Amino acid sequence: GEADLLTEFATPIPVIVICDLLGVPADMAQQLLTWSHDMVAMYQARRDAAIEEAAVRATIACSDLMRTYMAERRKARREDLRSDLIRAEEQGAKLSEDELVTTAILLLNAGHEASVNGFGNGLASLLAAGGDFGDPVRLVEEMLRHDSPLHLFERTATHDTVIEGVHIRAGEKVAALLGAANRDPAVFAEPDAFRPDRDPNPHLAFGAGIHFCVGAPLARLELATSAGVLLGRWPRLRVVASVRRPTFVLRGYERLVIAPA
Repeated sequence: GEADLLTEFATPIPVIVICDLLGVPADMAQQLLTWSHDMVAMYQARRDAAIEEAAVRATIACSDLMRTYMAERRKARREDLRSDLIRAEEQGAKLSEDELVTTAILLLNAGHEASVNGFGNGLASLLAAGGDFGDPVRLVEEMLRHDSPLHLFERTATHDTVIEGVHIRAGEKVAALLGAANRDPAVFAEPDAFRPDRDPNPHLAFGAGIHFCVGAPLARLELATSAGVLLGRWPRLRVVASVRRPTFVLRGYERLVIAPA
């Protein structure tokens, strides 16, 4: 039959993994998803006062929950990421309590939104190209490059500088178009083609330098494992219906209905 890949497969996996890593009960997954959606809506180009107010409410509620869970974990350590973050804080000058809480929220938001979009975008690209996936590890890199889940990110200049002849003053923002960089013909042969065996594949889907995505190893593992399971069971799939999200920064699908080919 048919199934929406996003709601039935791509969405549940990363949030359950994040819950497990943070030691948060799995039955909180739906609430965490709701908060995450409200917070990342702030990245939309056409956000309004209602979106901003919902994001603030979600941030406060999620922060309060994380502080409660962190307090509980201080009393009873386990082999989970929450305990590791607390140990880093206690070692001094590494993580403040606020940083500890915001890191947990960052892992939730980035670890869920980007993973879902990366899987949906990538599978749609793969199926449009014919569906021959080959090595899951190389496939994931091409999924991330060809239709990047995060198309744009902003940085603020801390001092006056010049980039390629363009003068940028301190305080001005620079928009890094990661999606465009990943289709750069000076770097990638046939940049618009989806090639599952592309190697090397120096894409910038995870950013670069000091701001390189802290969750990149986890995202790659999730995508490679879930793609291998799905395509191993159904090596021939087709897209029945698809609807894009009306967003640009976080690029993905609202619906991606698939069926056996």
